[in-house]
Amino acid sequence: MDRDSQQRITRQRIQINPAVPTHSNALRAETARVPFGGQQSLVTHDGYYYCCGMDLAANLQGIQQRIEAASGRAGRAASSVTLLAVAKGQPPEMVAQAAQLGLAVFGENKVQEARAKIPLCPGRLRWHMIGHLQTNKCREAVGLFEMIQSVDSVHLAEELNKRAEQSGKRLPILLEINIAGEASKFGYRPETMLAELDRLNALPRLEIHGLMTVPPWTPEPEKVRPVFRRLRELKVECEQRLGAPLQHLSMGMTADYEVAIEEGATMVRIGTALFGERTRKKSE
Repeated sequence: MDRDSQQRITRQRIQINPAVPTHSNALRAETARVPFGGQQSLVTHDGYYYCCGMDLAANLQGIQQRIEAASGRAGRAASSVTLLAVAKGQPPEMVAQAAQLGLAVFGENKVQEARAKIPLCPGRLRWHMIGHLQTNKCREAVGLFEMIQSVDSVHLAEELNKRAEQSGKRLPILLEINIAGEASKFGYRPETMLAELDRLNALPRLEIHGLMTVPPWTPEPEKVRPVFRRLRELKVECEQRLGAPLQHLSMGMTADYEVAIEEGATMVRIGTALFGERTRKKSE
């Protein structure tokens, strides 16, 4: 089927069943299925289409092949890179399909979406918080996630430490670094993080496992190579100050993960390349 035919199918009107139950506005229940390029497309109560079935398997295979090739260019084993599937906006059905294909680590950007979605997903999955976290959501975040990748202040870290102590657990974290200094993005400035590193490391319930960054978007991945390289260098500086190795560099997304791996990423966060673009149905 050609692209124009797929687009015509995607634009067809679907009658969404208003009686389908939802759970805290989560993308909970399948409401309709329509053909999409020879596959099935899941339509949920929010009116989004999601490609299912063979497309997801093919996407994953392509990503894994690129991870292996990029790792080879860097002289590393592909097994040294964790593929984190970004589940933002994806219904539990899509998460379950990805899990059936062997994926185990998933990321969410918002606590409220995770709260509704995670209980409806396979229980064996591991969840990371990868979006900006407000201190008033820390209690829930500590209960939902096995790692917080977006710690960007001592204030936030102290609140997480407090909630982790109340829960009787130790919480792995990554420090989010705004390498490019973009005003529109969250994250530590490198110099601020280094100045506060000892205070962060002294929090007894938190374990600093590494660094994370979100680079500027560009259609030319080579342009963000210096960002990834600088994060790797910053990790070395942190290790020297702490006197211990840090396990993770979480960097690289759909547009640039191959370059990130070449520069040392141990975790890549991929959504669109795996699940595809979501398409909002047109109202009539």
